[in-house]
Amino acid sequence: MINWGIFGTGMIARALAVSFRDSQGSNLKAVASRSIETAKKFAEKYNCLAIEGYENLLNIDDLDAIYVATPHDSHFDLALASIEAKKSVLCEKPMTINSTEAMVLIDAARNHGVLLMEAFMYRTHPQTDKIRELVETEFYDKPLTIEASFGFSAEVPKEHRLVNPELGGGSIMDIGCYPMSMSRMVVGAQIGKPFANPINIEAKGELSSRNIDLNAEAELEFINGSKALISSAINKTMENSVLIFDEEKSLFISEPWQCGEQNNRQSNIIFKKEGKEDLVIEFKEDKGVFTHEIDHFVDLLNKKETQSKKISHADSHGNMIWLDAWRKKVGVYYSADNAENREFSLLGKSAFKQRGTIPSAKIKGLDKELSRVVFGCDNQSGSDHAFAMFDHYFSLGGNTFDTAYIYNNGKSDVYLGRWMNHRGLRDQVVVLGKGAHTPDCYPHLIRPQLEESLDRLKTDHLDLYCLHRDNLEVPVSEFIDALNELKEEGLISLMGASNWSLSRFSESITYAEASGKDAFSLLSNNFSLARMLEPVWPGCESCSEDDFTDFLKEKQIAIFPWSSQARGFFLEQQEFEGSLHIANPNEHEQNRVWSSADNLERRKRCFSLAKEKRIEPIELALAFVLNQDFPSFPLIGPRNFFETRSSLKALEVKLSKDERDWIDLKN
Repeated sequence: MINWGIFGTGMIARALAVSFRDSQGSNLKAVASRSIETAKKFAEKYNCLAIEGYENLLNIDDLDAIYVATPHDSHFDLALASIEAKKSVLCEKPMTINSTEAMVLIDAARNHGVLLMEAFMYRTHPQTDKIRELVETEFYDKPLTIEASFGFSAEVPKEHRLVNPELGGGSIMDIGCYPMSMSRMVVGAQIGKPFANPINIEAKGELSSRNIDLNAEAELEFINGSKALISSAINKTMENSVLIFDEEKSLFISEPWQCGEQNNRQSNIIFKKEGKEDLVIEFKEDKGVFTHEIDHFVDLLNKKETQSKKISHADSHGNMIWLDAWRKKVGVYYSADNAENREFSLLGKSAFKQRGTIPSAKIKGLDKELSRVVFGCDNQSGSDHAFAMFDHYFSLGGNTFDTAYIYNNGKSDVYLGRWMNHRGLRDQVVVLGKGAHTPDCYPHLIRPQLEESLDRLKTDHLDLYCLHRDNLEVPVSEFIDALNELKEEGLISLMGASNWSLSRFSESITYAEASGKDAFSLLSNNFSLARMLEPVWPGCESCSEDDFTDFLKEKQIAIFPWSSQARGFFLEQQEFEGSLHIANPNEHEQNRVWSSADNLERRKRCFSLAKEKRIEPIELALAFVLNQDFPSFPLIGPRNFFETRSSLKALEVKLSKDERDWIDLKN
């Protein structure tokens, strides 16, 4: 018997309380509210304990699971507190106010080994199981169109959670999450996966005077050509249905969200196929849609699972990412989207007090030690995401960040600068900046770009600075002279080059030594176990060739290689994609840049040795870059905590010269 506690006493909490009575394996033990009077009234009706104050509910020893039924803005804090108290959590949708909070919550659940599931009750109903089955068997071969809506008219006061921006109001967050979730599930089923994320979104909506969406529409585009037209509203009634179709077939679901709950638990779906009689599939359930959800959760708990395959962590995180994109396209932003609005890190008040110990090393000419794995700052979707990712890396012991004038249209510099300033950490971190990218790769353009980057970064110098590209029309002497001026002024500590050929890089060092000037101290080219067949982007250079690595070894030049894991070339596809890895190259890039016979053999050997060492192949591929005969500080570009942790595992892997040579086809 699973003992439950509920945070909140609203409509959804009442629906769950009723449903617990029909669940064979559940017992509602207690409810918590900020008001003891409200809690007592609820407890009397549903025969459970009344607790004043949410935190006091977590002090009940024999409580197994918490249902979070409070307004959206409180989901993160209450679910996180529950997880840290080792309670499993069923969290009302949407899981959090934005995707960054969802990422932190999922990471916490995994670290504490407790079950966390987002409460999309329709996903656990037999009707939805049948939808997946029909899509898998009937709609797998052609792009399809999905039309999904959820809308109602609600006249509520401005303080009500539906229209209050401080409580995460708006139609997208409250009910638009359903059509988004359904569309991603359907296309996933079509291509044989639990879900599929869109590749593009176009959206529009009607905003209130407080910039909350009263209604909204979006068109989602998927990689296989399928599309979804989704809509939500809290100021007008919609059909509240789902239609899935291609040129020959269609599937209509008249009650996709409640699954017949308000119709004596009866519903149906209608499958039409050209030249065939309509197939009407009826559902009549003995238990309600919320009881199905509760029983699914209890079954997972009894099996000691930490996530559901029907609503996985990666699925919930992906849904939040695209809900963020939808509402921001419409013009809806919440206080939590600005990280500076939060007093403490999402990781908690003591996030930096007991930092991890990522291995570090020094390079000549710089007083600070550098983390052996460098955090690339070009994949952050907003300040909330950037702050969380930087906090996480720093809390694990990392201190070195890679940015560039052009990254994320300048936001890379801005986010890193805001973070360092807000956290007061500039003196503790190492910043690698880059500038003078093509077509602006000229000596006279280095200074204005550098000065703008320094302004964005809120600092007076860069620890490391690289020219982002080379310009063969410019003598190396002119670049060296310009950089030495900036170094003498204290604007940069050490200088280097990114995407320079061996001949030009070597020539620059020869010139600097002959003229008594400071030379390049570092190089940021591509270097990975997989060799580039052609540049990932125009103007890119590798330093993986034997003559280049011999030069690096002789001169002991420190490299800061990008795409050090070959952009996901060494990722293993799993049948159940519970992984949160995102960095998978598309098929076109993989074929163009990485897919040679030699690289495929390297991949095969990497997988074999990784299995022997009991690590992931992508972690072994990064370990190859770290275990070289010259200083190597590979750049990583994680989009979530899982990818950061995975990359850092490579630091624990030691490769012998024989192992390194074997996976690189040298023996």
